[in-house]
Parts: sequence; C-alpha cells; structure tokens
Amino acid sequence: MSFLHSHPRTERMQSNRVAEYVNNDTANDALDDMVGAGARDKVEGKSKEVIGVAKQSLGAATHNATLEAEGNADQAEGKIQQLKGHAKDAAEDAADAVSEGVHKATEAIKKAIKKD
Repeated sequence: MSFLHSHPRTERMQSNRVAEYVNNDTANDALDDMVGAGARDKVEGKSKEVIGVAKQSLGAATHNATLEAEGNADQAEGKIQQLKGHAKDAAEDAADAVSEGVHKATEAIKKAIKKD
C-alpha cells in the first residue's frame, strides 16, 4: 500500500467525499428509483430500532434510566420511520396502478378510434 493511500489526511479526504456523495440528493433519488421510495426509511428505521433495543437493554442492565429511556425513544422513532417507508411504498404502488390504468384506457381509446 502506498503512502498516499494510508496517510490519515488522505483517508479523511476520501471519507469526506463519500459523505458528500451519500448526502447528495441526486444519489439518494437514484437509490430511491432503484429500490423503491420507502426502502431507505425502512432500513434506517430498523437500524434505529435495533440500536434502541441495545441501548434499552444496556440501560436496564446497568440501572441507567436515561440510557434506557433513550433506547425506548430510539425504538419508537425507528418504528415510526419504518411505517413512513411502508407508506411511501404504498403510495408509490398506488401511483403505479393509476398510471397503468391511464395507459390501458388511452390504448383502448386509440383502438376504438382506429376501428371507426
């Protein structure tokens, strides 16, 4: 491995570029197009929920009420974000169904006009 690739400053710069890409709205929109609008919310929500379970368990085990409460809050936030993802997917499915119906109706009208 060369010095350039292992230098902390270079690694930090590469990390910043990755963060910029991840936070890029265009990249996020492309991801939504590939996997569905709600997928990111479902994944992020599930990760928040899992982190919340860990915090809550650790808080309970160590008798740390603050950590336990944070864990419960994270779990709730994660579940809400997952529901948001499911709602986005349902809306996307409904929009696709409407679009398909309009397309079929348009094709039927074109055929009816050609027959006349």
